[in-house]
Amino acid sequence: MSATRVQAQIMNDRFRISNLWAQRLTEHKLAVPTLLRRAGLPAGLFQQEKIYVTTAELFALWRAIGEMSADPGIGLKLGVEPRLERHHPTAITAVCSRSFRDALQRIARYKQLTCPQEIRVHTRRDESSVELIYLEVEEVQPDVLVDLGLSWILAIGRYGTDGRITPLRLELTRPVRHRELFETHFGCRVRFKAGRDALVFGKKIGVFR
Repeated sequence: MSATRVQAQIMNDRFRISNLWAQRLTEHKLAVPTLLRRAGLPAGLFQQEKIYVTTAELFALWRAIGEMSADPGIGLKLGVEPRLERHHPTAITAVCSRSFRDALQRIARYKQLTCPQEIRVHTRRDESSVELIYLEVEEVQPDVLVDLGLSWILAIGRYGTDGRITPLRLELTRPVRHRELFETHFGCRVRFKAGRDALVFGKKIGVFR
């Protein structure tokens, strides 16, 4: 592989994360210095003005969060942010869309332009499924990051519909554990040992208020 191609791949494999995550993690009783050390990330990561990480570094961070937190619902809770001022502008814009499907398309376009991640919406028969796919992946996505992403997707739908949207089911690739926790949070049944991690809705995804 040429040096130019390697450099292009490095530039493409990066996520920008907010330094507000340090505050949110602290609120959930996670010691950020210990967390960063466990993840093998720089001690001053959250002090940077603009924070960029690769997919491998992002996975390492969320794997460490899952290992350090005693709360099996930590990813679900971090996927929901009740304070509007701490939302990413893209999420705020998405909530102003005409429908949940339109909101997902807006977020998908943003991610396509800014990071190696896709939001894929598949419609088949009477169902529409939503998946978050990491493109530069060489390892299994940490469960806590799966929880975060799917919880965040549902939160966008609930913000836009005043809580009136509910999935038909949640599909998880992991073995059965904490079923009641997930069914309570998502408001639907959970299918474990599935072939993908996805939220499944009715074919007509909810119209926003």
